[in-house]
Amino acid sequence: MKSILFLISFIFCSQLQAQDTTFKYVKTDETKAIAGLKSVMNASAFVFNERSAAENYEIVYNYIASKYAYPEDVLMSSTPAEELVIQETISDLYTTVSMGFVNSFAVRYNLVFKTNEGSIECIVVSMQLGNTVNMSQNMDVEWDDLKGLYLHRKNGKPKKTMFGITDTKIENHFNAILEAFKGAN
Repeated sequence: MKSILFLISFIFCSQLQAQDTTFKYVKTDETKAIAGLKSVMNASAFVFNERSAAENYEIVYNYIASKYAYPEDVLMSSTPAEELVIQETISDLYTTVSMGFVNSFAVRYNLVFKTNEGSIECIVVSMQLGNTVNMSQNMDVEWDDLKGLYLHRKNGKPKKTMFGITDTKIENHFNAILEAFKGAN
């Protein structure tokens, strides 16, 4: 009986430690006829520290305020000492290379920062790809949901047009935000 309780507690504790501390794309088994195998990024990552929820909220708010001249333009909502939600558009974050030509597109995303005792959780709620080819009648860019990237062919080989380019740029962008929180005083 003691060994069963020990095993259950060991599994529970290891699950707590398995929380992601970086954003990373992982290949799935989902395939699309022409596109290939789908890769998805984990939706959330944590920054662990020894601060209170209010201090973590201040760290996130100061990061947003330092990054933008007008933080209220990107700040969608905020609940003091609990969470902040931003919407940001980054040009040239989605890139493909084909026959020597580089095509880059803007990515718009919503990012939620949940501030807790001892941690900041960053959650990518939605990500959209700017499609300049399908512009609306008033010449605005149309945004298509980006649920994942097709970085591999159906046979599992990486696509040279995207693998190591787009996935790395997106991962590096979100992980740089996490690093800014780790380095905050």
